[in-house]
Amino acid sequence: MNNDKLDKVNSLLNEERVDEAFHLFQKLQVLETEEYWLTKGKLEQKFQHWGNAMNAFSKVLEINSENSEATNQLHFIQNILNFWNPEMFNP
Repeated sequence: MNNDKLDKVNSLLNEERVDEAFHLFQKLQVLETEEYWLTKGKLEQKFQHWGNAMNAFSKVLEINSENSEATNQLHFIQNILNFWNPEMFNP
């Protein structure tokens, strides 16, 4: 049951129907699976909840340290958070 809903959430995410995906995801029972935490990370990332996304992707890596998607997403978020544009401070 939860796996079907998780598949539906991922399908909605792929269709950029983020709000619908988020509402459906909130109804899911927390699963200690790679797929659950990867989906949570993607959802949090869509809403720019960087800390929550990083925590979710880190949880994926606790479950499977070789998950390349979680590793790549963590690097992506870290690059966003570390971005510094000196022109922003140039009056």
